[in-house]
Amino acid sequence: MAADAPILRAIPEAGQVWNDPSEDVLFILLEDIEAGEGNFLIVERTNDPTNQTYVQAAHRQDGSYDVEYRQCSADRHYRTVAPDMRAAHALLTGWAFDLDGWREQAEWSPVSPERPH
Repeated sequence: MAADAPILRAIPEAGQVWNDPSEDVLFILLEDIEAGEGNFLIVERTNDPTNQTYVQAAHRQDGSYDVEYRQCSADRHYRTVAPDMRAAHALLTGWAFDLDGWREQAEWSPVSPERPH
């Protein structure tokens, strides 16, 4: 991978793709979802050759968010529900920037490979 290649890529359902987004950009993208611009945001690690390392947040009708992260393979895919946008942001940024303790902020359940999401 080239030295100037992005490490992270944020892909909102609506709007532009962001390379190497900051915590603030991720917050703004979630605010856009709250304002009705799309329903989900994916943040992927671009340096994973499997293209299976990402975190995503999907807005639910009750205002909470389904948050999932996957580390390279289906057997390392987990889901939780964040009660609101700020909690979803904390999980997304924790994963994206590998912040200490981010996994402990929620109860994670394995996502079954057979189960559609």
